[in-house]
Amino acid sequence: MAAGFKYNIEPEPSVEERYDVETGRRRRGPYKLDTTNLVAGSFLPSFTPIAADLVKKTAQVAIRVEVYEKFTTGSNTTLKIKKNSLAYVGMHLGNGAHGATINSIDKSDKAFDKLTLAADFGDTLEAGAVLYEATAVNGTTPKVIANSALYERVQVEEGIVLVSLLMRAFEIEPTKLVMPFSDIDKANMPHFQFNAAGVQSPSGVSYELPEASDSVMGGIQLGFTQSGKKYPVALEGGKAYVEVPWTDNNTTYQAANSSTLGLVKQGAKVDDATGQGDAHTQLNALLTSLRNAGIIASK
Repeated sequence: MAAGFKYNIEPEPSVEERYDVETGRRRRGPYKLDTTNLVAGSFLPSFTPIAADLVKKTAQVAIRVEVYEKFTTGSNTTLKIKKNSLAYVGMHLGNGAHGATINSIDKSDKAFDKLTLAADFGDTLEAGAVLYEATAVNGTTPKVIANSALYERVQVEEGIVLVSLLMRAFEIEPTKLVMPFSDIDKANMPHFQFNAAGVQSPSGVSYELPEASDSVMGGIQLGFTQSGKKYPVALEGGKAYVEVPWTDNNTTYQAANSSTLGLVKQGAKVDDATGQGDAHTQLNALLTSLRNAGIIASK
C-alpha cells in the first residue's frame, strides 16, 4: 500500500444461508424494481420481501419494520425498531388495527433506530412484532403484500434496476433475515415455509386463499354432488378421501347342466367323416366329445 494513502474499502458482506438453498425456485424474470422511497446507492439484502406483479414483471419492496423494544401506548410517540429497516419519513405504519405516521428517524444508536411518530400508535406492541407500510394513518391496510423474495443482494441505482425473485423456499430462518416478513406476507406465500410458530393474519386484514390448480397451491370447497362417474371428496379426521361405490361381482360359476347356466370346456377334436361308411363312427365320437365338455347332457 502506498505511503500517505488510506483506503477505506468495505468488504463484501458474508452471505449467511437464510433458507435451504436446494429448495429455492426462481421466478421467470427479470423484474423491474420500483425504487420509489429507496435510497440510491444503498443495498437491498437477499430475501427482502417483494410484492411482484407477475403480468407486468415489476417488483415493489414490501417495507416492514420490527419492534426493538416493547412500545406501550398512551401519549407515546417514540418507537424503537431494529436497524437496517427501509422506513422513511412520512411513511404510515400499521398492524391491521392501528397505525401512525413517521415524523422523523434517529439512527445514531448502534443498537436500534428511533422513530418519532406524529401521534401515539394506539396499541401496545411487543418486541419482535412486525409492522407493515400501510396505505393510510389508520394502519388497517398494507400498501403491498409480499408474494416473493429477493433472490440476491442488489444495489439501488438511478434508472432501471432489474432483479431476480424467488417464488419458493423452505426451511427459512426468520432470525437470519435482514428484512422481516409480516404475518400477512407469510399467509400470502404458500410456497415459502418459515421455521416459526403458526402464522395468523393481523386483525382487520383479510387474506383471500387462492383456488387450487395444477400450478397454484390453494384451497378447495367440499359439497360436490355426484355426477356420473365423478365422486365428491369427503373428510375424516381432517384427511380427504373419495368413496367410490363398489359391489363385489366376483361370481363363482358352476358347471352347466340341463337346468342351470354354467361353464363348459372345449370338446375334444373329432375328425371329419370321409364317407358314408365312417359317418356313424364320427357322429358318435362328436356326441361323446360334446358330453365330456358339458355342452350336452350325458346319457
